[in-house]
Amino acid sequence: MKLFFENITENVKVPMDFPLDAVLEQALEVFEELPEDDGSTFGIVNEQDIVVQFSKYNKFMWLVEIPDLPKHGVHQAICNRNQCIRIMEDLFSGADAMSVAEFKFVSFL
Repeated sequence: MKLFFENITENVKVPMDFPLDAVLEQALEVFEELPEDDGSTFGIVNEQDIVVQFSKYNKFMWLVEIPDLPKHGVHQAICNRNQCIRIMEDLFSGADAMSVAEFKFVSFL
């Protein structure tokens, strides 16, 4: 697995174009250190090159997205912090990205 993130408060970034190899513990550490109120983002790229991105939705919830460029849209789920951690654990255990949450497809068009 690989991860990318942007911590706006700390001005630290690993771009999605050049994600870093990581194990679950490293991903959870980066996620836990992200500020919750500044627009910082976090993402995982699995072995099939599927991107799962996490961004703050509101005070208590996160927006989890899987882009689907061939369909011109994105699969989205709103999750709390604990659900996000469970999603990461499932992804690092080899779960299918589309099965880790109840995603709804949203078209770009």
